[in-house]
Amino acid sequence: MKLRIHGNSIRLRLTRSEVARFTAEGKIEAALKFGPEASQRLIYSLEAVPGITLMSAYGSAEHLRICVPCAVAQEWAGTERIAMAAKQSVDSQAELDILVEKEFRRLHGAKFNPDLYPNPLEKTLAEPGSGRMKV
Repeated sequence: MKLRIHGNSIRLRLTRSEVARFTAEGKIEAALKFGPEASQRLIYSLEAVPGITLMSAYGSAEHLRICVPCAVAQEWAGTERIAMAAKQSVDSQAELDILVEKEFRRLHGAKFNPDLYPNPLEKTLAEPGSGRMKV
């Protein structure tokens, strides 16, 4: 699971096997370790939570949790739906953008990885003879 933090936005990208694990267990987590002590890491997780109606983020100094309603998580994982997104009010002047995506194969310059989802743009590439490269 990849974590990207930029400004006031969070994005998680999951491979096929990670989505399968998330579906089976209702939770997936990873850690960024930046020192030998247990306190020198950031755990980040995606969790399907019963009883909530909106996707939201919660955090402490050591754990960032992205919580998703169970029905939304099941629909996303079990269909071709690419992403789950939400905006969370932080205060009267700021919002946090949350995005969870299925990770696609890159179109150029990457080795084939069967754990990545097919890129939807692969279908739009022209056939040989059109002057465009087919992946």
